[in-house]
Amino acid sequence: MRPHHRTTVLIFALVAVVLTVFFRTLESGFLRWDDDINVFENPRVQGLSAENLRWMFTDFEQAIRYKPLAWLAWALVHEVFGLNPFGYHLANLLLHCANTGLVFLLIRRLLQYGTQGAERRIEDLAMQDISAAIGALLWAVHPLRVEPVAWVTGLPYGLALLFALVATLLYLRANAPDADAGTRRRDYWLSVAAFALAVLSYPIVLGFVAALVALDFYPLRRAAHFAELRGVIVDKLPFLALSLLLVAGTVYGRFHVTGTWDKPVTLDNFPPLARAMQAFYLWAYYAWKPLLPLDLCPVYPVLMESTFKEPVFLLSALSVLAVSGVLFVKRSAWPAAGALWLAHLGMLVPMLGLTERPHYPHDRYAIINGVLWAIALGALLWRFVRARSQPAFLLVSSVALVVLLSLTSWRQTAIWHSDLPFFTDMVAKLRSPHYRSQALMKLGNAHADAEDNEQAVATYREALQLSPASATFHLHFNLGNALARLSRWADAIPAYEAALKVKIDHAGAHQNLGNALALRNDLPRAAEHLKRAVQLAPQTAEAHALLAEVLVKQGKPAEASKHAAEAERLRKVAEQR
Repeated sequence: MRPHHRTTVLIFALVAVVLTVFFRTLESGFLRWDDDINVFENPRVQGLSAENLRWMFTDFEQAIRYKPLAWLAWALVHEVFGLNPFGYHLANLLLHCANTGLVFLLIRRLLQYGTQGAERRIEDLAMQDISAAIGALLWAVHPLRVEPVAWVTGLPYGLALLFALVATLLYLRANAPDADAGTRRRDYWLSVAAFALAVLSYPIVLGFVAALVALDFYPLRRAAHFAELRGVIVDKLPFLALSLLLVAGTVYGRFHVTGTWDKPVTLDNFPPLARAMQAFYLWAYYAWKPLLPLDLCPVYPVLMESTFKEPVFLLSALSVLAVSGVLFVKRSAWPAAGALWLAHLGMLVPMLGLTERPHYPHDRYAIINGVLWAIALGALLWRFVRARSQPAFLLVSSVALVVLLSLTSWRQTAIWHSDLPFFTDMVAKLRSPHYRSQALMKLGNAHADAEDNEQAVATYREALQLSPASATFHLHFNLGNALARLSRWADAIPAYEAALKVKIDHAGAHQNLGNALALRNDLPRAAEHLKRAVQLAPQTAEAHALLAEVLVKQGKPAEASKHAAEAERLRKVAEQR
């Protein structure tokens, strides 16, 4: 088979496997796990108006990560599919298919660099391509890929990776030994442009310069001589400038947020030593987690429940330092391993949470450094096959591993189908009373959305009982609402009162409590809370209408008529919009 035909066949095969493993994500819905904030309750991505486009490129309030191209991508999906979740999941899946093909091309290019100058037989080239394809599959169907693929909010990760992979391939081509000066210059600046698009998609690529340095070390070997060092440094300046520009914008946004986000923690609350231990833990975590993708969960609270003095943090720091030291000493003997480790350390910097607390080691953060494992496994497979060391056994074993990972990922996608299985699984896996209570509240919301109010009430109460100190305004308020829908007004009243103790000036809580008190015929207190609701939210027609009803019952028709008229006016205004 001709090489280009083989490439086409292998890419189609990769895409077919990816579609098979992740196809049922197309049947999934939105999750109230940031999908609401980012997409289906965010009017800024529901239309390509000039105002929305301006917001996409200037916003630091909706999300503390600058991602204008991600907002634009969601807006484009909305233009075609509206708020049908199928379109958003399709975009994620197509991105993952494209990235799988690019990972294959990247591994193959690196394997080709690694065998330059050696005798290359036709059968060797075929096995090289197969090794690269298996490496790409091990990345594509790995269970750690489920989160960014099956989650609508995962789109920025796939989009940023797409452009980063293109930038890497162009950088390699720009430094190919047989490229002429014009081709080198063109591909180099195309690589810079692709990286700029990656930066504008999501800042997980801010450590990309480390990957380029690693490529210069091996396989390009551009830093082998001091005379070449200046050119190597100069080549990195545009990439570094783009990274620093985004870092500056992100830092500005973090310190000037006006939405619901907290300001960055101070050094007093998060000392430098604790930040360093967190970094060591995450560097080690993302090195071993791809090898043991077990007990996966959307949130791991380990960093929030630690003083960073536990043995696991010390062991992580010692392991990272030991591996770094050994690979530095052996850099001449093991250049490929040293390059991969350097890329691992550098590319994870944006995910270390050095300015954040709380911070969590999410599965989606492994989408980039997981490519390094794919490169390593593809290279090892190719090395053993090339050495004729039981190639059939190795290939069969590799395919068996791909099948095992595919089945695990296929099962994992079911968890991300909708809120009920998603939060049910989260509740089952979280051991911390605080975080489990938070997950129970989310699960209660899912039951309420499914109109199973009895189960919602039971779940909310379980959350309250498990960790009373973790009870938020929303937990009490949502419990009151579920009880109200069941017409259990006597139970709803204390739930609303508890909510108002947490957030005393919440108009909705005052309104709902006033309504519950009115239905229990406690008219003086009902009028008091409904008047407060009207003061806090004077444009709410329902609050005016409920207050008018209570005032009529209290024998105050003149005052009641004013609120009834205002309620009618507000309803007409709403109908005209």
